[in-house]
Amino acid sequence: MAARTPRKAVKPVDPLDYEGMLRKTLVRLQTAVFDPDTPPRDLAALSRRMLEVCRELERLESENGGANAPTATEVEDEPFDPDEI
Repeated sequence: MAARTPRKAVKPVDPLDYEGMLRKTLVRLQTAVFDPDTPPRDLAALSRRMLEVCRELERLESENGGANAPTATEVEDEPFDPDEI
């Protein structure tokens, strides 16, 4: 059995800081997903949860007008010309 590396000290997260908790969870999930010692049977659930946390962070950022929030751009369509097909 391979020796495990010691865990790093993690700063405590304010329980009222939902976004901070999500970010810490995302880091932990990324560590587990990309660890070569993670059992293959666990990868699907971990990956799915990691994507859920990413989506939730994106949702929070867009609600709060964060710098990484996706922005909608308006595009004007050109009239349809069947001869261009």
